[in-house]
Amino acid sequence: MANPPPPPPHPKTTIPIIGAGIAGPLFALHLLSHPVLRERYHPIIYERLPENDGKSGAAVALTSNALFPLYELGLKTGLDRISCETQRIRIWRSGKGEGKGKFLNSVRNPNWTEEVGSSLRVVERGALQSLLVDRVRERGGEVRFGVKVLGVESERGGEREGDGDGRGVKVRFEGGDVVSAAFVVGADGGWSVVRRGIIGELMKGGEVEKEKEKEMIEQQWRPEFAGADVVYGISKVGRESGEEGADDEGDTHWVFLDGGMASTWALPEGKVFWTLTSLSKTQPAKPGRSNAGEHSLYGAPVSLGGYTLEDTRAFLEKHEEVWHPTAGDFGSLFKDSERIVRTALYYRAWEGNEIAGENVVLIGDAARLMLPTSGQGACFAIEDATVLANALLNNPPSEQDGRLDFSQAIKEYVQTRLPRSKSMTKQSYWTGILMSWLDAWWLRWFVDLSTAWLPTGGDPKLVRRRRILWVGSIMRDTKWNYAMMAMV
Repeated sequence: MANPPPPPPHPKTTIPIIGAGIAGPLFALHLLSHPVLRERYHPIIYERLPENDGKSGAAVALTSNALFPLYELGLKTGLDRISCETQRIRIWRSGKGEGKGKFLNSVRNPNWTEEVGSSLRVVERGALQSLLVDRVRERGGEVRFGVKVLGVESERGGEREGDGDGRGVKVRFEGGDVVSAAFVVGADGGWSVVRRGIIGELMKGGEVEKEKEKEMIEQQWRPEFAGADVVYGISKVGRESGEEGADDEGDTHWVFLDGGMASTWALPEGKVFWTLTSLSKTQPAKPGRSNAGEHSLYGAPVSLGGYTLEDTRAFLEKHEEVWHPTAGDFGSLFKDSERIVRTALYYRAWEGNEIAGENVVLIGDAARLMLPTSGQGACFAIEDATVLANALLNNPPSEQDGRLDFSQAIKEYVQTRLPRSKSMTKQSYWTGILMSWLDAWWLRWFVDLSTAWLPTGGDPKLVRRRRILWVGSIMRDTKWNYAMMAMV
């Protein structure tokens, strides 16, 4: 008797991922790389912005908690090619127009770990995004740029609208299209449309007036303004012009200012990523991004982030004479920049029921916004994507009346990530306040003294064991470790 034919394969569940920054493509790549998840799910990424050429935005630092998952996904060769390993951080104090700065301390090979085989690495955000998106496409995923999502909401009862799986969540697009999905992941940044939908669902059924309800949604949805803003840039300036001579390969400089902080980070091909953070009494009237080609300063395209061109020009001119140990001053960096980006600084770690709804969950900046003093924005996005993929692996959805229920996977993800998000968000805020934003002579004195005398533990490469350093290090999160071990 002939063997019966094998049963037809179970149809894959399509997962819309809103946002193609870092968290979204990495989560899709996890789904496409693991043999079990690959058979269960098909990710489609929707991004409102057009596809970039790898030369948009500024840059990000990646520590071991981010490098490990990336390397395990087979991205080591590509990532190492487009990033630069930070081999030394030198810390200085400089006031504007005061000539040579004062050296405070230095750290060798920050965040070095033997299991990763690298210190922290710095990479242009656009190049990292392109690397991830290209790999998603190679593995069979879909990425659709220039598609704007207007809202996300739960389907009620047996209602169904639009194309797709039609078993839980509706995604509404500009132009009127609607996709129904069993599970939706929001990776659409700090001003997340998906988060607004989750919070809106919380408010439904209440007895407050419509206008009051909108106000309450807005209050829960908006991040907090940190009272500071930052200008970033990518510069082609050489490294031999300053008073301190040429940089070593991979040198980074932190320069404490009066009421602010400046830094430069080494990038491949002799470029540097520079930052200027300063106190700001007012936030932009309408936070957002302008297209980089709309305006220019110092001959470079500039993204204004809701600020005016005139205000941004005045900000940079005010800081032209800020001392830099190898470039001479920051004005030299401005004049040799490929692009400039300005943004107000916001922070907030949203509550569990604000980052997860019925078959909807947030990752990356959509789930929490941290200040750059954390050094962990991109790293936490990578952690989020890894832990969520592992939660889906550990907790397959149940099915009832034709609807899939992802609540157990969502619960594991939120319980794992929320305490860590809140802790680092709070830590980065107070670090920024104490180290660089309060302009008081006694605080400057305290920061300089403590920085100069703080032991940094020597070179971790030489002692051949991991150290938790003051600069550029984080406490290890066990979740990303076991998650990747389970998924390889």
